Amino acid sequence: MQFWITKTGLEAFDVARAYGLSALLSYADEAQVDSPSIDDTGWAYLVTLNNGAPSVSRLRQSPDWLGVFEAADKGTLGPQWNGLFITILDEKQKRAKRELVRTLLEDEAGRLFEGGTGLIEVSWQDGQVAVPGGLEPTAFKGVRTATRGRYAEPQLEVDNLNWALGCLGGALAGRFIYQQRSCFVIHAVPFHVSWRDFWHLREVTHVNRLARYLGVKHAAAHHSVTLAENMRKMAVARCVSYPRYSRVMYFSLFKTGNQWKPGNAGRLNLWPLLELATDEKRSKEAENVFGVWEELLRIGSQRGHEQLGHAVTELLVHPSLASYERHARVLARHLAGSSKIDLLYNENALKEVIRIVESHRNLQQPSSKAVRARLPQSSP
Repeated sequence: MQFWITKTGLEAFDVARAYGLSALLSYADEAQVDSPSIDDTGWAYLVTLNNGAPSVSRLRQSPDWLGVFEAADKGTLGPQWNGLFITILDEKQKRAKRELVRTLLEDEAGRLFEGGTGLIEVSWQDGQVAVPGGLEPTAFKGVRTATRGRYAEPQLEVDNLNWALGCLGGALAGRFIYQQRSCFVIHAVPFHVSWRDFWHLREVTHVNRLARYLGVKHAAAHHSVTLAENMRKMAVARCVSYPRYSRVMYFSLFKTGNQWKPGNAGRLNLWPLLELATDEKRSKEAENVFGVWEELLRIGSQRGHEQLGHAVTELLVHPSLASYERHARVLARHLAGSSKIDLLYNENALKEVIRIVESHRNLQQPSSKAVRARLPQSSP
């Protein structure tokens, strides 16, 4: 059973649709032998269920499926419907939206399962269902097209099936982090991921949240390091399968009065981290690198040490010689001030950091040998 989720260019919406279809197949599968998987084919996400037997009756009778549509509290592992529908203030309307998602998917499931394969394309038409701002930041009015001469822009509306798949995937797979009058939304973009492995990693990385983040980039950087470290552990344990992600995408929402507005957005390339994490020969180096980054991100989240957090975040989001040198200067200054850090780079781990920087640096910049000695290391 295979389905192609065609990409629209709205990355958060596309990723959520792929996760949503995987979740739907998983909850509806009577066989429960294999887990649905997602593969990025470039132009579409391929969602596959081998040896599966999904049915509408199984879906409608499953207590787990019905439980998906109960909103979870902020910061918990459950479905984040309140974050997804963050722009809706009325609780009754939010509940009605959740029920609409469930009803639409149960109504459409029979047609999907009967075909067993197909292309799931988005239909863009006015008068359909509006994409929520907590799912896709470009769904907000006034951010997609120029409105010169007009002070209004129509909402982003799509067909029922893709709207419902996107909402389900966004609520289950999106990471919503609330901080004062802001909300940070993070998605791990799949390259080859099974739903079972995704959910396992979601559970183990959830407990590692920080109490405070400096911004959405800091939150995305911390999630990326936590994800990479857990994938390193899976590689060391030689799990039968382990997921691969291409990047982490993130965006922020901020509140003005009673309205939520879109803020910063971006992507963090995961390939250098995952290449290091999944190489058994470099597992010790990876453990040291990820451990140092985790500690610096944690210490940097504390008041008075924000520069440390900003510097390592910039190194992770935009690895370059400039961000590396800033990271080195800030870390050296932090240590010179008699501040304690329990873990520092060892020599081999530092070479891996340089390798990541070199993969992005310009050939005209100074060699890595000239800058390697500038970063504080642990004693031999």
